[in-house]
Amino acid sequence: MRQKLKCFWQALLRLDITVDSFLNLPENVFLLGRQTWGSSLYVRPCYRGIFDQMMELYSSPYTINQFLITGTPGIGKSFFAIVLMGWLVMEKKVTSIVFDYYETRYLFMFKGTDVDVVEGNKMDFKDVIDDDTAWWILDMDDPVIDDRDANIVLLSSPDLKRYNKFVKLPSSTTLYMPVWTDDEIEKCRMQLYPHLSEARVEELVWKWGNVPRYVLKKADIAQAQTSLDIAITHCRWEDVIACIGGADTAPHASHKLLHLEVVSDKYDKVTVKPASPYVVQKIEENGGKYHVKHLQKLVHLSIGMPMYAAAAGVFFESYAHHRLQEGGSFEVRPLGPSKEAPPKVIQLYDLKLKPCSNVCVFKELKEVKRKSKGIYYVPQNHNFPAVDAIMQPTLLFQMTTAQKTQVHLKGLQAVASRLRVQPPQLFFVVPNDIFMTFRFVPGIPQNIEQWVLKVPWM
Repeated sequence: MRQKLKCFWQALLRLDITVDSFLNLPENVFLLGRQTWGSSLYVRPCYRGIFDQMMELYSSPYTINQFLITGTPGIGKSFFAIVLMGWLVMEKKVTSIVFDYYETRYLFMFKGTDVDVVEGNKMDFKDVIDDDTAWWILDMDDPVIDDRDANIVLLSSPDLKRYNKFVKLPSSTTLYMPVWTDDEIEKCRMQLYPHLSEARVEELVWKWGNVPRYVLKKADIAQAQTSLDIAITHCRWEDVIACIGGADTAPHASHKLLHLEVVSDKYDKVTVKPASPYVVQKIEENGGKYHVKHLQKLVHLSIGMPMYAAAAGVFFESYAHHRLQEGGSFEVRPLGPSKEAPPKVIQLYDLKLKPCSNVCVFKELKEVKRKSKGIYYVPQNHNFPAVDAIMQPTLLFQMTTAQKTQVHLKGLQAVASRLRVQPPQLFFVVPNDIFMTFRFVPGIPQNIEQWVLKVPWM
């Protein structure tokens, strides 16, 4: 094993580790010397972002040198360790790195032209982890971490029991790794998993969300694929709420259903959202007749507690889609610029929608047919800019549980151009809680009418 590790270490330090490209080791040389890891990895842009943030904190007056790197399970935190080791040596001239991987401890050294790796157990190399120029990386289920002088990086899934003591250390901080983007998944599929069709991976992303462990690596492993439905079956609504309120104290299975979404370019803030449309659908089905009451409470909770807002928004969007597709009469009111004097009497109107004849999930905007009738168009990409649904000839819908301050202008104009009749009508679809207080959104062209639409609770 030592020789395999040494070959890996020598090869890694000869490579240029470039963001948004693949790190490819020579033939028969494997990542961390482990054949099951393969010889290639995709260097995600967020790896660089997290590394730069670590170095910025490390060189700050506060001297933060103990880092917890966490995030949704299955997104590649272990592979980040390899990139981190390379950058530490090549850019920061680090000469000694201790790496704990499960029950084994490795010492990676680089001094001048000498490259070496020594394998030991968890009691070895204590003199190195007492050296303030060394780095100590831990990737294990049950880390035992003393407050040593070495700079420490702990890689972990969200689990407070694992790192409760670590995050209390005076020089520690937590950084979050985001789930993958669609583009990252596709690049990795083409390079490392070409046997998987694009359609198959899109199907798995719709089910799992953008987690490469399940949509790429274990795409063909039946036991892994059924584990999501098992997790859904055993997950109660109370578990969902608990995970949203405290992701690192929730049962491990909850993280298959709810993902951590990074909301800061410094990688230090996250929100919790359902993993995928499939998960939302299954949770709705499991809730049965009680789901709407659960959702109503979640939306109300999110108004005063922002940590619940993202999840509430996703569940509400799904509910609103169903209600609009069913048709009926919906209370609406027009929105005017804030500089206009508010009317003494707020005018309310009824928008009558017929039940949709079909629901069409589109990948590209050109698939929205101008001559269609009664078709409810929904973008496949849940991050599609500007709108959540389209109905010819004039209707655009954007679901929200909070006041909007802006929209994606370019995306909105592109969508509006696909409508058969002008002017477009943009409806902000909201729950009862904010219907009467929702305000005009600045920055939207005057030729696009703004309305707010109330979706009633059943």
